[in-house]
Amino acid sequence: MGNETQNGSVKQDAWQTIKKVDGREIIAELKQTVEGSPGRDQVAQEQLESPDYIGGFYGEPSLALEEDMAVQAIEGPIAIQAVEEVYGGNEAFEKEGVLFLENQMLGATQSGVWIGVKNPDEKVQEVIDWLQPKVDEGDILAEPIYIFRSPHTHQELNTIQDEVTNVLKGMNQERGSFSLAVDTITGRVEIGHDFLKASQQKELEKKFPNYTFHFEQEGNMVAEPGMSAIIHPEKDMTDTPVTDGGFIMDVSDGSIFVSGGTEGATYYSFDEAHLLTVGQRVKVEASGAILESYPAQGEAKFVEILPDYKPGEAVLSESQAVAKAVKGKGKEYFNFNEIKEVRYDKKRKAWIVKVSDGSEVKVEE
Repeated sequence: MGNETQNGSVKQDAWQTIKKVDGREIIAELKQTVEGSPGRDQVAQEQLESPDYIGGFYGEPSLALEEDMAVQAIEGPIAIQAVEEVYGGNEAFEKEGVLFLENQMLGATQSGVWIGVKNPDEKVQEVIDWLQPKVDEGDILAEPIYIFRSPHTHQELNTIQDEVTNVLKGMNQERGSFSLAVDTITGRVEIGHDFLKASQQKELEKKFPNYTFHFEQEGNMVAEPGMSAIIHPEKDMTDTPVTDGGFIMDVSDGSIFVSGGTEGATYYSFDEAHLLTVGQRVKVEASGAILESYPAQGEAKFVEILPDYKPGEAVLSESQAVAKAVKGKGKEYFNFNEIKEVRYDKKRKAWIVKVSDGSEVKVEE
């Protein structure tokens, strides 16, 4: 049977499970001792009168959104303060459990603050004794605060993330990349990748049997060792203008500079750079994050060469014209002047390369 504490909160002997909410074992709960909560109501109303709420910044106004915002603004900060004061700060509590908020607008059954403790002891009661007077005074509601037995601590999740990261680095190929996160709520290890084979995924699951994994392939898988990461077109030439992709503006040892068109301006590290030529129109699939410098910097997973456009009356093809423009103006010119359009002018019998500053480069044949 549960026992009522002096301040009105309810706890179970030896922290037994009182009930389950969303599959989580509730081990203690606050008691709603007052009917009205004028202090809380005032703060909640202020949230609804904010320009961001009225303007739909947080989403379409609704009862669910109202409840989410109220819990985030009222119960959330107070529960965090209680936990940190009792346990001696956030870092200390991370060794004991997890704390998170759930929102109906993100799919939760209810708006709530969840305080999860893996091995509950007297500090759980101290948190309850800290929070219950806030309920009694009408500053917060009891219902949105859930105290449950967590299967893991935040520190354990950090540790498993580091351990899995080290294993993934050992599995990683030079061109492959991965992203990794451990869900605080579920404890699920979520891996985005472009190189893990099914056998490697099973190996990870076997190494960490106490955790559930979710693998998500991001883009195409990297080329196998010994296979080229350059995708060639079915036909090298076309008499139809091509609009996709950007242009290779520079090729150096292990890297390419691609600029213009639909590709922006990015330096890519690429092992097969020596097999590409300046002027080619390409589409690049990056591996991993792109550094937001200018030009940007990244790593190319695949480089797709697009058909080279050459009108019947032209002497030079598009790629030859671009290469001639780069040679004439210099690569540095195109670092800050991205190619926006390349067209063949029949009357002038010349290629016109239009760049981002509005100027044009004429390429005589």
